[in-house]
Amino acid sequence: MKQRMEKCFKDGWDAEKRFINSYLTHITYPTKQQDIYEHWDVQGVCIKISDKELKFDIKSSGKLREFNHKEPLKEVWVEGKNISGNDGWIKGIADYIVFEREQTWFIVNRKDLLELTITKLKENNYKTGKGIYLISTRRGRKDKITQVPFTDMETIEHYQLLKRN
Repeated sequence: MKQRMEKCFKDGWDAEKRFINSYLTHITYPTKQQDIYEHWDVQGVCIKISDKELKFDIKSSGKLREFNHKEPLKEVWVEGKNISGNDGWIKGIADYIVFEREQTWFIVNRKDLLELTITKLKENNYKTGKGIYLISTRRGRKDKITQVPFTDMETIEHYQLLKRN
């Protein structure tokens, strides 16, 4: 378990570095408390999105594609509650969530993604299980997560695809 956590942490940090080095200027990092409770990895200017400083929460493909390395990433797990039962990253204060994909960075406005997720969960009557717009909780944890397809995220007005270098 410890080895798996270390790998996830390293995958996340590597993805953050790749995105930051490719697209951000005027960089500020959160304190450990801000990272944990406010759910953002870096603040900076991404000129492809805005000339203002924004907060980004970056999700690595290694962490998001643990079970299927051959198929393109079609959906992601969205965390409403974390393993401790506290608000998950979708309820943080990041302006944008950045998903690392095979060839691109998929960048979506966090508030719009939250609204989309809540709407779809409601349409599905908040059903539980494992799958698209089903609320799932892992054994022994207090998390509440659901899968959201990228095709649905593409309906959000404020999303951007940037090439990975």
